[in-house]
Amino acid sequence: MAPRDRTRPHGHPISPASLWLLNCYLSAVGAVKVSVGAASIQVARGGNALLPCTFHTTASLSRLNIIWTVTPLAEPNRPQQVLAYEQGEVVESLSQYTGRVGFAFPPAQSATIFLNETRSSDSGTYQCSVMNPPDRDTPNIGVIQLTVLVPPSSPECSSEGSGEEGGDVHLSCAVREGVPTPTFSWEKIPPDTQPLVMSYTEARRALLTLQNLTAATSGLYRCTASNALGSGSCALQLRVRLAPQGTLGIAVGVTVTLTMGLVLLALLALVLWLHHQSVRKWPEEEMEDSYNEIRVDSLSPRRLIVAKTLSSDIPVANLAAKPLWLFTSSTPTTTCATRQRGLGEGSPAALPGGLRQSAWAAPQGRKRSSSSLSEEGSLPGSQAAEEPAPAKALPPKQPGFLV
Repeated sequence: MAPRDRTRPHGHPISPASLWLLNCYLSAVGAVKVSVGAASIQVARGGNALLPCTFHTTASLSRLNIIWTVTPLAEPNRPQQVLAYEQGEVVESLSQYTGRVGFAFPPAQSATIFLNETRSSDSGTYQCSVMNPPDRDTPNIGVIQLTVLVPPSSPECSSEGSGEEGGDVHLSCAVREGVPTPTFSWEKIPPDTQPLVMSYTEARRALLTLQNLTAATSGLYRCTASNALGSGSCALQLRVRLAPQGTLGIAVGVTVTLTMGLVLLALLALVLWLHHQSVRKWPEEEMEDSYNEIRVDSLSPRRLIVAKTLSSDIPVANLAAKPLWLFTSSTPTTTCATRQRGLGEGSPAALPGGLRQSAWAAPQGRKRSSSSLSEEGSLPGSQAAEEPAPAKALPPKQPGFLV
């Protein structure tokens, strides 16, 4: 069978030469392609970095444009332009890269750039964009991740806690910088029988917690921070303060002693107050004891019993100088009282023992004769109508005088 002829829609056949020309035209239109040698590059801080970028185009290079930008790792929201090539001229932007960046080869041959004296802030994502009209723009971007390595800074060791026996202490080890992230380790010098396990670790800090401190916990502790570029260490001396023996007993003893002292002071104050009260009451009791009691015998209203209640060692002269009240016993028949007047002429007859007989009122129920009574203010020699019976001595158990 003969092969089918290829014809155009209008019936004209397409020659192989036409197909070849069409293919070349289509290829030339989308010919710009960009490639990078590696997706990521690492360089030590202070070193030089080479960021490769190559492109392929078939169009004329008279309109070639190359632009390098970076998205810093520390500021991902602020992309910056690093270097550019526009219409045959190199354009260097005013930034932190000024004077440190440039094209490694003629831009018409390669878009590779160099970066000298790298810094920590140079770490980030770099993009190489190439445009050469009339070639299409896609794919025309290459991406490289640059990482500037930084050795760990000198660690700083510190401790938190009282350091007393039985307590806890936290040992901290921190660095200001380090890329990649440093690893930390704690050790005791000389080494302890048990390994030290860190309780907390973050990007630039490690924490070691020592619990239930004892005398054996004291010693020298060293922290080491390291990464691919180097390491650093610091050390601190831990001294556990031991509690004095018997401290608890001393505290209890002092507390008990103070308590007992307060109780004794309170008792002493109470005794002094009672003594003061007794001293104030003693003169009043002495005055009460100096009085004589006069009571009328319930059996015979005509008999007065004068009981001597004074002590024998009290001088009689004191009785004349001090007022003396005579109290009669509270009987259903009669009561009378009189206050002893000063000794002198016209006073009633003296009684044995230095007492003087005083006038007394007749018991209720007895009447005096009108001839024996005189008006108030009569002469002191008037006699009563009825004289009382002679006084009789009381039994020894009741010393006194009868009137």
